[in-house]
Amino acid sequence: MVNNLILNINLLSNIKSYLSKYIKDSHYVELLQGASSTFVLKILGLLAGYIIAIFITNKFGADVFGQYVTALLIIEILSMFSRFGVDTALVRFISIYAHNGASHLIKKLFYKAIIIVSLMAIIFTFILLFFSSDISYFMNLDEEYLLIVSFSFIPLVLYHINVQAIRGLKKMLSFSFLNNIAITLLTLILLVVMVSYSSSEKLPIYAYVMSVIIMAFASYFLWYHHKRNVISLKITENSKNIDDFDNELSIKSLFKISLPLLLGQSMILIMGKVDLFMLANMTSSEHVGIYNIALKLSMLAYIGLMAVNSIAAPKFSEIYSTGDLNALKRIVQQSTKIIFWLTLPVIILFLSFPKNILSFFGEEFELASMALIVLAISKMFSAISGSVGTFLQMVGKQNIFQNILIFTAVINIILNYILIPLYSINGAALASAISVIVWNILMIVYIKKKFGFYSIYLPGIRK
Repeated sequence: MVNNLILNINLLSNIKSYLSKYIKDSHYVELLQGASSTFVLKILGLLAGYIIAIFITNKFGADVFGQYVTALLIIEILSMFSRFGVDTALVRFISIYAHNGASHLIKKLFYKAIIIVSLMAIIFTFILLFFSSDISYFMNLDEEYLLIVSFSFIPLVLYHINVQAIRGLKKMLSFSFLNNIAITLLTLILLVVMVSYSSSEKLPIYAYVMSVIIMAFASYFLWYHHKRNVISLKITENSKNIDDFDNELSIKSLFKISLPLLLGQSMILIMGKVDLFMLANMTSSEHVGIYNIALKLSMLAYIGLMAVNSIAAPKFSEIYSTGDLNALKRIVQQSTKIIFWLTLPVIILFLSFPKNILSFFGEEFELASMALIVLAISKMFSAISGSVGTFLQMVGKQNIFQNILIFTAVINIILNYILIPLYSINGAALASAISVIVWNILMIVYIKKKFGFYSIYLPGIRK
């Protein structure tokens, strides 16, 4: 009995010592706090998205849901190109400016970004409207869906700028709410209200458009509120010369940073959405709808990574700017550990009960059970790898990030072209999984070679 008591005391002492080590690390504490809020809100956002999917599929069928998904996919792609990588550059610059006390330049940078993306959004709106019939034909989409969703285009672009600017200030609760749940939740609410007055198959897309417009205004007011709170920051002893900050604000400098980020983002979108895009072109809206459910569900296994990335991005940039590589290594590996343990339970659930989970959406969706398993496995590999993509973007290696993504995106397209005609939905999932694994391996190897450490985490393995 005495021995057991001593053992328990030693165990508690070890646990206390272990926790104390991390609690003293301010970066780790901030990472946990930011990731936890994002994690909860991401789950709620995904749940709202699943409810929308269940509502649409049960009310209108898989085909209408496929039309809805395809229309939003087109808008998402064009919105990304309109932002020109400026939204990601905002996260990097604003976090550095706020940390170094150059808060008076944050406003200047923000409105410069607004001007750039607004002009790009107007250009892409005209392109969308002019080629609407051709785009609809290519994507097997009802043109009316595309014309309706086009009203959300410019507000959506501005919304993303507001959200990423808030992220740069590390106001993670506001960022998490806007980025993970705001539009989805409002779409669900509006859809439930509108269905009481109409049975039109276009109701889901109308609800989405209205939500985007409303949240574009709401996100700006939140940004304005948070921006005022950082104005009082003082310039630290370690801050860069103000002239250097001014130089970074030039249009040329901004584009020099944002263009590689745009290319990187486009490759990420291809990696994540090209399977839907090619399914729409090569099969039917029904298959798009069914596969999209598997894709949405697999994102539950991605929550840990996305939650940590949301706060890790400005932390990586902030710590790297100080030149403390040991602190950088520590925060990267700590973030991967958090990601792993948040992801593992979801993976076990998907591997054990894929058909049961998919049956909530209707019997026809059980067709995607193997696709769900394959996609979940690829998400687990991403969890083991850690925030590799975000890390490279935030430490100035966006060109490397871009090159890796271009290579893996090409692999993804080729594999989809080969596998979709052979295996339909399962082929799309397999193509996506292989390209994700290759993508992570290449970035892991580069980080090890350039920075001298591995980002990966597996229990029992010391790096």
